[in-house]
Amino acid sequence: MNWMRGFSLRFVVLFLLWTLPVLCYIVIGSVAIYQTGWFYKIVWFLPAMWGSAWMIGKIWTPPKVNRTFEDKPLTAPAFWTPQDSSAIQIVETYRREVEDIDQNSILDFNRYMGDAQILAERLAKHYHDKSGEDFFHPLTLVEILAVIHLAVEDLEAWVISSVPGSGLATIGHMKRLPKVVDAFDVIQKVVYVGSALLNPAKMLAYPLWRKSANVTVELQKELVRGFYQKFLGQLGYYLIEMYSGRLRRGSRQYRLEFSEMASVAHVFDRDSTSIKDLRDLSTTVAVMGQVKAGKSSLVNALLGNQVTTTSAFPQTRRITRHQYTLPGSSNQITLLDTPGYDEADVSRAQLREIRVAAEAADIVLLVMAANVSSRDADRQMLEQLASVYEAKRSLKPPAVIAVLTHIDLLRPVREWEPPYDWRQPHTLKEESMAAAVQYVDELFGDAISGYACVYTGDTHRSDPTSLDDVVSEMVAHLDQGHGAAILKAFYQKLSRDRLSNLKKQVLKLIKTVR
Repeated sequence: MNWMRGFSLRFVVLFLLWTLPVLCYIVIGSVAIYQTGWFYKIVWFLPAMWGSAWMIGKIWTPPKVNRTFEDKPLTAPAFWTPQDSSAIQIVETYRREVEDIDQNSILDFNRYMGDAQILAERLAKHYHDKSGEDFFHPLTLVEILAVIHLAVEDLEAWVISSVPGSGLATIGHMKRLPKVVDAFDVIQKVVYVGSALLNPAKMLAYPLWRKSANVTVELQKELVRGFYQKFLGQLGYYLIEMYSGRLRRGSRQYRLEFSEMASVAHVFDRDSTSIKDLRDLSTTVAVMGQVKAGKSSLVNALLGNQVTTTSAFPQTRRITRHQYTLPGSSNQITLLDTPGYDEADVSRAQLREIRVAAEAADIVLLVMAANVSSRDADRQMLEQLASVYEAKRSLKPPAVIAVLTHIDLLRPVREWEPPYDWRQPHTLKEESMAAAVQYVDELFGDAISGYACVYTGDTHRSDPTSLDDVVSEMVAHLDQGHGAAILKAFYQKLSRDRLSNLKKQVLKLIKTVR
């Protein structure tokens, strides 16, 4: 059952240790233990198990509220920026630091407001360097209301599906729960003393029984912790969405724009994202590289015999775009073929072309000749790419895939027996390819998200699998690229609709006043 996953292992062990002897007595009693003569053989089984439960309870300390209910931290959806992903640690740190909670404080509304304010202040400092009384200043009323609505709506769905009896128990019942527990405790004592009349030796184990027989209290604490940790997790998730600016159009529009992507990555009972779960994909892939690195040959090899639409990019005449369909998929890709830049110097015109392509790109294919070691121009290109998104932190930087070409010129040069597997090299050519990839990785590190080695020349016979490496890398980063595309489209639409929405609001207000 779904709700059983929430209980901690400690509680389950103690619960079984406490109830197992009772169940054992029932079974044995059903076969008339008095007639078998087993009673005096098992009479110490019950206090022994209770003693074990008490000792384990002492050694295995109970978790506080800072232990997540399902032991799963927040997960960053594909459209989150690096700044958003780093904010997860702030939420998780607070979930570990938060004060413990019980069945009384769980009903205290001020507790929710206080913890929400502390978490909001920490995230405000992360996003806007705002703290204290200023942390609400950059926010709109719509954003604040959207956070409350979304967090409560998700929490409601979780309670309905995960908490047993949530649709029947009222607030009044919850307030009376401590009294019910006390009454149950009294009943337990009466039953224990009554059973001791048949076996006075049980009174010797009474202290151990009292210390181990708090399973109901443990159950309360586990449910309370789970509920409050879920609340903090959902609140933190939507506070990140708020400070990122994605709630400016309200909760309803947010659901329309982002819920499909979020559901792939943020639903707790799903293990991984899948590009098949997303519809109407549109991703822009910019192909960049030095002059004579094999960039145009790669574009031509990818397009093959496809009937494509080729046109100039709106902001420049030097960047051309082509429609490309990934093999085995209906997902449309826009390939941007950019002009090559020189190793000697990257001119202002080339920097402008890089900036235009970088702002439009959701994925970048950085084409580099595998047999060339000079990478200064490529480093400048990556620095320019990083500067574009450093100034626009609300957007997600594109994934950069390094595509190494001219692999036929790696040693041994005369050898050409494709296909080659550079990820698990066995031949000298494969080892050379792996070394070329390692060299680029040492130069650029985390700036590169993936690697591919291809041959697109006409010196040797063509290999039908030569493009598999780069295509598989594009597919692997397609979720991330689609996330970047969603953010670009969202903010462009937000900018266009801002004035029109203001006009509608003013007109509606005038009609209301009349």
